Amino acid sequence: MSAGNVQAMSVLAVLLLVGSVSSQCLVENDTPELSNPGARKGLRTARFKFALNSLKETSLIQDQDNIFYSPHSLYEALSLAYFGARGTTEQSLRKALHIPDDLSKIDVERYYAFETADGFASEASATDYDYSSANRLWISDKRKVRECMLNLFGDQLEKTDFHTNPTAVRNQINQWVSNKTKKHIQDLLPSGSITSDTDLVLVNAVYFKGLWQSQFNPTNSKKDLFYSSGSRNSMVTFMHQKGTFSHLVSELLGAHILELPYKGDRISMFVMLPPFATARSANGGDRGDGIRALIDRLSTDEGSAELRDILDYGAPARDVEVYLPRFEVEKELPLRSLLTALGAGELMGPNSADLRGFVEEGETPLHLGDAVHRARIEVNEEGTTAAAATALFTFRSGRPMQPAVFNANHPFVYMLYDRKMKAILFSGVYRSPSLPKNTAETSA
Repeated sequence: MSAGNVQAMSVLAVLLLVGSVSSQCLVENDTPELSNPGARKGLRTARFKFALNSLKETSLIQDQDNIFYSPHSLYEALSLAYFGARGTTEQSLRKALHIPDDLSKIDVERYYAFETADGFASEASATDYDYSSANRLWISDKRKVRECMLNLFGDQLEKTDFHTNPTAVRNQINQWVSNKTKKHIQDLLPSGSITSDTDLVLVNAVYFKGLWQSQFNPTNSKKDLFYSSGSRNSMVTFMHQKGTFSHLVSELLGAHILELPYKGDRISMFVMLPPFATARSANGGDRGDGIRALIDRLSTDEGSAELRDILDYGAPARDVEVYLPRFEVEKELPLRSLLTALGAGELMGPNSADLRGFVEEGETPLHLGDAVHRARIEVNEEGTTAAAATALFTFRSGRPMQPAVFNANHPFVYMLYDRKMKAILFSGVYRSPSLPKNTAETSA
């Protein structure tokens, strides 16, 4: 793949069959004079809780496989559905999105609009990282879309003719996704997913490519065993370097945690490695394994606070010898099962979703047609050597300062985190290499 040591992209598509009514667009007073001063903090906390909760539920659903998805992308797409939701659908989405009780729907929309307009792609130099996030709602031109929705979402709404040529519309949407993800997510919507009865398609596309702040020299890479979950081990290519990194051992989380920053000092990959003895279980899905235990701890109030402190402020810098597998993963999220686990299954239930807020009164009831979330990541050696190490804060007592070895040769959890937005952009669990691109199987 072309330049960039890590490329990650994620797309979520939600197909809605739309219908009916509300006297106000979002709440009774769509134009309150004062913004809620707690909205920013509350919604960032909500998004963080959603990221960890969705990781926990996904790991229970896919308990023996690799996981990779964008909680940020998923949160934005579900937020768009929430803006048009009413009744119990609105209540279930509000709960799943962890929206605080003291924030109104207009508070959520105002912060959503602020982040959408602000973005961070505009601040990113092409030499640092490449990031884009975009939302789009394609609505049937036969539906009477509420004028207030058009005013709120502007160019994020696009009317289209699903009835005449649904295949052409599907191709158009897939091309939009391909363009937004630099051609890395292709054919997101499969054949037959768009029909003449489709009324609305909601899509969020996210793309990220970053250069390591401290590069891995390809001449130092070599093949070695990766001890996968279960009894099957594989030969993979490990990247290797010695340098100064943010590194700690969290007794609360039961894991070694390493920060690998990208050039630009804003986004980092955090790798969380349970001890080797507990990271692998006999059957891969045993709840006693180290990955399961780590994710369970991340889901507690104490574990979540510990992780957020580490993501925001780092850990002491120390000399670390790093071994990290070069890997490539592309996954579709089991979205229907995940939404049910998160308490928002009504959104996917037959004739149960209430999304009448998108259209004028008198339109037929709407229901969700389908939903797709696909994400892809490639991690390799490419990058640019940094002139200086990242400044790190937060004192943590009792940390040994001798050189450490961080050898990710068994299952681990990883996250791409943006410190300015306080957002987990992508999350993953790496349990075993994908064949045949990067591995040659060997017996355990």
